[in-house]
Amino acid sequence: MFGGLRGATVVDALDTLYVMELQEEFQEAKDWVEQSFDLNVQNGEASLFEVNIRYVGGLLSAYYLTGEEVFKSKALELGEKLLPAFNTPTGIPRGVINLGR
Repeated sequence: MFGGLRGATVVDALDTLYVMELQEEFQEAKDWVEQSFDLNVQNGEASLFEVNIRYVGGLLSAYYLTGEEVFKSKALELGEKLLPAFNTPTGIPRGVINLGR
């Protein structure tokens, strides 16, 4: 888990499933994102880098390939949770962020 987020592999694999035309598996992963990908974590620290490349990247690539709004809305919601990591005196983001705050 990344700071309480689950499903990194599912989100990370969305674009691969789509490109490989694994429609059944892609639909199952999309359904999981819609129904079970919960961004309201209680408390947990996560690597900003890992969350960006695996979750945000996975969601945005799936949105780019499919145009499915669920992927864009989840990416935007997660991006909002990551913004505090950039609120530093230097502008260089923190390496770790608590997603529960």
